[in-house]
Amino acid sequence: MPLLRRLALLAVVAAGFGVLSGPALASDARDASLPFALDSVNFRVHYQSDHKTFPTWAITQTQAGDIAARAERALVAETADGYPRPLTDGVLGGDGRIDIYIRDFATKITPFVTPKAYTKWDQDNPTTSGFIELAGNLQETAFTQHVIAHELFNLVQLSMWRPTTLSDYWLLVASAEWMGFRVDRYAALAGLGPSDMSLDCRDPLGINGAIDTNPDSNKCDLTADYLGNGDSRWPFFEYLSEKYGASFVKDIFAQGLAGAPSALAAVKAALAAKGTTLDAAYNAWQLAELTSSYSAPSLQTVRPRPYGATIFTGVADSDNVTSQKVSVNHLSTRFLKFMRGPALGGSTSTTCWKATLTVTVAIPAGSLSQPVFYWDGPGSSAVPLSINGSTAAASIPWDTCTWSSGEGFLSLPNASYAPGTVDAADFAVTASLHVTSTPVTPIIVSSPPPPPVVVTSPVVAVSSVDVAPTIAVFGPQLLKLSATASQIRLIVSASGQGLLSASLGSLPLGTVGMRAGNNDLRFAVPKSTLAALRRSAAAANVLTLTPISVSGASGMPVTRTVQITPAKKSSRRK
Repeated sequence: MPLLRRLALLAVVAAGFGVLSGPALASDARDASLPFALDSVNFRVHYQSDHKTFPTWAITQTQAGDIAARAERALVAETADGYPRPLTDGVLGGDGRIDIYIRDFATKITPFVTPKAYTKWDQDNPTTSGFIELAGNLQETAFTQHVIAHELFNLVQLSMWRPTTLSDYWLLVASAEWMGFRVDRYAALAGLGPSDMSLDCRDPLGINGAIDTNPDSNKCDLTADYLGNGDSRWPFFEYLSEKYGASFVKDIFAQGLAGAPSALAAVKAALAAKGTTLDAAYNAWQLAELTSSYSAPSLQTVRPRPYGATIFTGVADSDNVTSQKVSVNHLSTRFLKFMRGPALGGSTSTTCWKATLTVTVAIPAGSLSQPVFYWDGPGSSAVPLSINGSTAAASIPWDTCTWSSGEGFLSLPNASYAPGTVDAADFAVTASLHVTSTPVTPIIVSSPPPPPVVVTSPVVAVSSVDVAPTIAVFGPQLLKLSATASQIRLIVSASGQGLLSASLGSLPLGTVGMRAGNNDLRFAVPKSTLAALRRSAAAANVLTLTPISVSGASGMPVTRTVQITPAKKSSRRK
C-alpha cells in the first residue's frame, strides 16, 4: 500500500485531563504488520497479542472487543446528535469498516505530552476518510470511552470539513473534547481554562511531541498541550450546544466547507445564521462561566479562576477598595475576585453594616465587552454593568460583614475577534464602598467548610437543643430538566446530620438522610409529573427543600425553580 500523507489530529493527555490534541504531519502508512483483527458492525480493531515480543502494548481479543464496543456506543451517540458517519475508506483497512489500530506510543512521549491517541487522515482533501490509533502502552487511559469518542468525532469532522491551516485546529480539538465529555456523560471533569487564553489560540508552527515545522513552539501554554491546543476550551461548545442544540457544531463545519476563510469565521457565520453575533455569543458564554449556568452537573461546580490578588472591600468608606488596570487579549476574559469585610488578619467588629459597592469599568475601544458582577451565594443573581459610551458601572448591595464563605467576581471579557488589533486591551477598574448606618446581623467567623459549601445565614454557636441543620444548595437558581429525566440530582451542604424533605410544587418527592458537609442527593420524579409540570402554573415548578433535625424539627427551607424542557429530536443526515 502506498504511503499517504496524513495529519495526526490528536495527541492525548496525561493524568486525568482527558484527550489532548496535537496535530502533526506524518508520513506513516496504516500498520499492516498487526496480525489480528476483531470486527464489530462498524469497526475493525487491528492489534498485536505477542506479549513476549511486545510486552508493553500487546492486548487480548477481549480487550479488542471492549474497544470496538465503546466505538460503537460513540458512533450511536454522535449520529443521534445529527452528525454524519465518517467517510468510508474503501478497503484501505481490509474492508469498509472504520479502522482502529493499537500501536506502541512509547517513542512519542515527551516531557510535555503523553500521547494516548491519534486520528489520521487518508487524503489532503477538504473532506476525507481516516483512521484512529490508540496507545497500547497506555491501555488504562487510552482505551476509555472518552478518548474513543473524541477520536471518532475527529473522523466525523474530517467527513465534514478539514481546515488547511494548523492554527485553525483549536476548533477540531475543542469540539471533539466536548463530544468526548458528552458521550462519556461528563465524567472525570478536569483541565478547564484558563479563561484569559484566547478562545482561538493555537500555535501555527507546531506543538511539543508533534512532528511539525517547529515542535518546540507552544505559544498558548508552555507546559500543557491540553491547555495550549484547544482541549480546555470545550465548554464554549457545551454552551453553544445547550443554546442552539447538540448538532450546532455541524453548522460550523458546514460554513467551513462552504468557504469560510478560517475556523473563527466559520463559527461567526454559523452564529449569524442563528441571528446573533460572535461577540454576543462570547459575552453570553462568559456569563455562563461566571455563574456556572450549565446543564452539565460537572460544570455547575466550577468557579472562575481569579486574576491577581483578592480584593477585600473593607469596613468603612475610607477604605481604598481598588483602582487598577487589567489587560485582556481578544476572545478571552479575566475575573477579579471580591470578598466582603477586611483582609485576612485585619480588624473585625461584632457589628457589621449594610453598604453599597460601586464598580466602574473603563472599557477599551473595540473590545465589545459586557462586564458582569456576581456574588455566588444562593439567592444572588448576576448584575450586568450598565454601559454608557465607554464606561460600565453598577451599584451592588453589599455589607461589611466577614463571611465564612461566598465570593464575588467581576468578569472583564474582551469579545473582540480581531487578533492583533484589540489584544492587550486595558480595562481600568475602580471600586468604592459606601457604608450606611443600618446594622446587619453579625456573622461570626468560623473555619470555612470545604468548597463548594456556601453559608447563607449567620453562623452562630449551637446549643444542646436539637435543631435542624442549615443547608446550602450548590448550582444555579434555575434547574433545567429534560422531559425524559427520571430524577433530580442536587449537591447539598449541611451544617450537621439530619434529613432533607423535597417537594416539587405540591408533589412530595420524599425524604433522604444527610450528613454534615457535602451530600450528593437524588430524588425520583415520575415522567407523568414532568409532562404535567410543563403545562402547569409556575408555582408547581418550585422545588422546596426543607432540612429536618434528627428529632423531627423543621429548619429554614431553600427553593429552586425547575424548568422542564422537551427532549430534543435528532436530525439524521440522509
